[in-house]
Amino acid sequence: MNLEKKQKGKTSSSDEKKTPVIQSTNQSTRQSTEQSINQSPHRSIEPSMSHLSGSTSNRVMDKPRGFYITEHLNQQIDEAVRYYQEKHNLKKVDRSIVVTTLLDNETNWTEETLDLLLDKVIRQLTNRLTNR
Repeated sequence: MNLEKKQKGKTSSSDEKKTPVIQSTNQSTRQSTEQSINQSPHRSIEPSMSHLSGSTSNRVMDKPRGFYITEHLNQQIDEAVRYYQEKHNLKKVDRSIVVTTLLDNETNWTEETLDLLLDKVIRQLTNRLTNR
């Protein structure tokens, strides 16, 4: 009986405080964005680098991960898919397979290789900030 009273009490108080799920989601997204913006750009990449070189999994992510690419890169990915489908008769090849295969190369993720990409990364950041 006491349990029923407690549950009823919780239900009535929670009914008064209910907010739409969309508002809650927007708030958590806003907080996540603010955290990303407020993080120091000078933080060390050492922990993330050791995480990358640790045990890795070939398991595909449950949710698709999206990111922006240039029109030229978009076209190159399409051409690579078409190449594998037509020349090598791999009908099941899609953009995701091509991109994953290109990115899944350990030599791309060493500090030396990342340092070699620094100028291109800065150029991409500049282009996005200036909307080019």
